[in-house]
Amino acid sequence: MLAATFASEEPLAISVRAASGATAGARVIARGGAPAMALATLDAPGAGEYRVLVGRDGVGLSCSSFTVGGARTVTSASGKAVWPIERAWSESEEALYSAWVREMFRAPRGRELAYAQLDQVTTNPARNLLHGALGEGEDEAGVLHLRPDCADLPYFLRAYWSWKRRLPFAFHICSRGGPGIAPRCLGGRSNLEARHSSGRARELARVETFLRQTISWGVHSGNGLTALEDSRADFYPVALKRQALRPGTIYADPYGHILMLVEMIESRGDEPGELFAIDGQPDGTITRKRFWEGTFLWDADPGRGGTGFKRFRPAVYRDGEVELLSDDELASAPGYGDLWTARAGLSRDRFHERVQSVITPGGRDPIKAQRRAVVALHEALLTRVDFVERGAAVARMRGQVIPMPRGHKVFETTGPWETFATPGRDLRLLIAMDVVKGFSARVRKNSSGYQLAGASVDAIVGQLDDALERQLEDERYAVKYRRSDGSEWTLRLGELLARLEALELGYNPNDCPERRWGAPEGSEEASTCAFEAPKSQRARMEKQRSWFRDRRPPARGT
Repeated sequence: MLAATFASEEPLAISVRAASGATAGARVIARGGAPAMALATLDAPGAGEYRVLVGRDGVGLSCSSFTVGGARTVTSASGKAVWPIERAWSESEEALYSAWVREMFRAPRGRELAYAQLDQVTTNPARNLLHGALGEGEDEAGVLHLRPDCADLPYFLRAYWSWKRRLPFAFHICSRGGPGIAPRCLGGRSNLEARHSSGRARELARVETFLRQTISWGVHSGNGLTALEDSRADFYPVALKRQALRPGTIYADPYGHILMLVEMIESRGDEPGELFAIDGQPDGTITRKRFWEGTFLWDADPGRGGTGFKRFRPAVYRDGEVELLSDDELASAPGYGDLWTARAGLSRDRFHERVQSVITPGGRDPIKAQRRAVVALHEALLTRVDFVERGAAVARMRGQVIPMPRGHKVFETTGPWETFATPGRDLRLLIAMDVVKGFSARVRKNSSGYQLAGASVDAIVGQLDDALERQLEDERYAVKYRRSDGSEWTLRLGELLARLEALELGYNPNDCPERRWGAPEGSEEASTCAFEAPKSQRARMEKQRSWFRDRRPPARGT
């Protein structure tokens, strides 16, 4: 299969013709959004010359030619380079990159999207527009193993695109920050440094080592949380505007989690718009999540680092080195004028209102918005079911206690605790529950951000409260988990919202599933509990309960 992709800030049309002028019979897909994209694919095209015509509103904008069946030349890296540099990052290259990210993780409204690891996507030619682009079988199943976590995932995708497109790539080695101090970055690494010997036959090995060792060992959540005004960082903060919130943009939350935007579905009629992101987990799984208050956490405190939406700084090759553009250089670089550091003073509510106004201009239907919040909460709970079950299985199998890190390290560590404990996930879950419980109060406080259709605020709030009461008892939003003896137990949302206090201590994988789901002591539900965390760990959890009760863990380093 052959694919031709074009991306732009405005809608495009595309056609493919043979040199004779005959239409080549390509399948054509045009997508709007930011960026707009036109994609033409041909199955097993015959040998010969082809011409791709791209235009807009009947006016030709670009004409490119390519030959099928001729000799293929791929430049190999030399010296210590992981891959050679043949192109430069530009406005058009960024648009292509965003279009590629969107196709990788695109899905219709309402459909869940999840993968066990990233190479399940890169090996899929229907999603990966760069599949087999080097002609070396590099994207065949089992060749390149990719399992990034949340911090690594944006870097893996950016590096993968840079490798296939022969672009410069670099990142910094950064600290994690400390109490009241944002992470800072020092020296860096680039694609000009490899740990394997040169030679075409070794490029794939060099790339895999670069991804799985150089990036994975060198990158963590601190890379995304550098201060907004820090010019010596891998990312720069962007304005809360439609063109800036494009696929490939990351979101750094204040508590060490990184997401990457993959698609914005435009509002249509009475259907609100939706912004989707992906994130990675310690076990390599990747899931798609929608933007809302329970997923994209916000804290303007600069002592926690630079929270918010950010884009990769473009890497440039000069004087034999790969460097990242500074803020001053970005200001004069075409296509990078969205640098914006003025949002540090936004409150949590104001930040989410600003972003929602970009996703759905003109305001949201409050009834539908609340229902979406309930659906998003339910999705988060279903994901937690799997994590708790895996933690319980490991606790039974190991027959020994998983060590509990001290202080803030319960949120950022390595090993079994990182893989099976859920402190960060539970903190987000508690915030999501608060959002659902307090949704009608938020509408009353900020009614101007919603479409009330002529109804009074009191009437709308009453409808919201009635709808929520029904949803909390609706079996469609219930969750089922396995107790210690393997039996299944069902919890409705109403029951879970009544357990907020118990769920503040539900993140320890050494506790039985019943305890982690807040089963009341002495209840039938709790009667099957077969194991629990040591008293010393329980005592430390009680001491740290305020982090979860206040929905605000301490700064890093404490």
